[in-house]
Amino acid sequence: MRAFFVASAALLLASTFPPALAAPVSGATFMFESGTSLLAKCHNKAPEYRLACTAYIVGVVDGIRKDLFIGRGRQLCWPERMSADEARNIVVAYLEKWPDQQPTPASVLVSVALNDRYPCQK
Repeated sequence: MRAFFVASAALLLASTFPPALAAPVSGATFMFESGTSLLAKCHNKAPEYRLACTAYIVGVVDGIRKDLFIGRGRQLCWPERMSADEARNIVVAYLEKWPDQQPTPASVLVSVALNDRYPCQK
């Protein structure tokens, strides 16, 4: 039953949100989500938009941790466990603090925001 709900929610979200078409960062960079469009979803009061915001951030975090697991990522100093709400709050605060970075691909900004919050000690 849970798998059905998750699959249904994913289909609903995919049909609800068109890909974000932000200004290219360099040349012809394509991205599904920019910091601008992610922040708009995060600020939206509709539960499905907030869910899309959180799900995107969690997906990026999982992707970064997967790269680290298979030996393709760089060292992270993030907590071993982090709630989805905590990750979302960190990313939203970063995007609000640095509005000039919002046109950047959101996946990059998620990583930058978390690395800014949890820097590795040198």
